[in-house]
Amino acid sequence: MQPADPVLVETTGGVGVLTLNEPDRRNPLSPAVVDALTQSLRRLADDGTCRAVVLRGAGRGFCAGADLTRMRAASALEDRDEYNAILMLNKTLWGYRKPTVAAVHGFALGAGCNLMNWCDVAIVEDDVRLGFPEVIAGVPSATVIPTLLRTVGRKATMEFVLSGAKIDPARAERLGLVNRVVGRGEAFGAAMEFAGTVAAHDPSAVQLTKDIVRAVSDMSYEQGIEYAKEVRVVARMAPDFGVRIRQGGTPDTAGVSRP
Repeated sequence: MQPADPVLVETTGGVGVLTLNEPDRRNPLSPAVVDALTQSLRRLADDGTCRAVVLRGAGRGFCAGADLTRMRAASALEDRDEYNAILMLNKTLWGYRKPTVAAVHGFALGAGCNLMNWCDVAIVEDDVRLGFPEVIAGVPSATVIPTLLRTVGRKATMEFVLSGAKIDPARAERLGLVNRVVGRGEAFGAAMEFAGTVAAHDPSAVQLTKDIVRAVSDMSYEQGIEYAKEVRVVARMAPDFGVRIRQGGTPDTAGVSRP
């Protein structure tokens, strides 16, 4: 019997959907899943019909985190290679030019919560289990920390990775770890609605906007506004810039509905 694909890929209405597809194992970030996610993201990056990407999990939850069974069996060298593969997935998502949205139900734990955090937007259900319980399993948190620090700050990061405790979805929303909390069964629909809205915008404007946010997050305020100015100049040099403005309105009113 042919094994199921670890990640399912489909595109609908300009939105690529990646589904972690090992529900019987709670969708761990196994080597097969990590490789399939990275390769699928790269293919969607080159797909002109895809303008945004939604990540979700099959079955009872989003992602339970690292594959602990595999981790216990792997040698130190194998573990290093698999860690490098996770870093490559991290870098692929962190530098991804198309918007990414995590639709989270059930649970997102450890590396699974980190995968959610690597996405640009996270929409979770109100009964979801979030957290970074690596320390409870005797494993130091590693890949989660750089992104978590940038998202929630030092104090909250310390609390989460040292305690391993569950993070209440409402508190996660207040801290900015997630963007929106919705009712049970509503995360995927809400994520698709948001991704569809973004996919309807001009793709070059969306990609440049993402580039600015990513770049200026590591700059001083003064450097950030100078960088943003230069990107705006580059955008205005595009041959179709005037056409897009005439179609959408003025730069200040483009996309605003008219009576």
